[in-house]
Amino acid sequence: MAKLLTSICSLMVLIPNLVQAADYCVDVNSKKGWQGVTIPDGQVRKVSFSGSWSVIAGLYKPVGPRGYSGNDAKKLGPLYGYKFDQSYAFGEMLVRDQTGRIVPFAEFTALAATSRNPAGNYAFRINDVDGALWDNAGTISVCISMR
Repeated sequence: MAKLLTSICSLMVLIPNLVQAADYCVDVNSKKGWQGVTIPDGQVRKVSFSGSWSVIAGLYKPVGPRGYSGNDAKKLGPLYGYKFDQSYAFGEMLVRDQTGRIVPFAEFTALAATSRNPAGNYAFRINDVDGALWDNAGTISVCISMR
């Protein structure tokens, strides 16, 4: 009986941590503009992603949230006018915070992990203008794990 009580007490200590930990995820479709998620008060434990996308399906291989580099980036160079934000690579995932500031996904993950409380509304999209989304393919899922 004492062992059972000890086990129950141990579980009761762990349960609040399990209840407080949560993932906030968004599937960012390359054929859509800004797609959002709201992060509650707390501290980010981890930001992760899965999946890939292409800015021109069938012509360019799918890439992750850092977008195109190397030869593919060079080939896409003349199409620079189709980038949503000229500062970043074609196909790069962009993140907009509640103040309207836009950063690349890699910078967002670094900022979120070091911020005391990154609570707020965030939106994600591929770095491609709205008029050029039709020929894209793929989805990148983003999950923000909170403590």
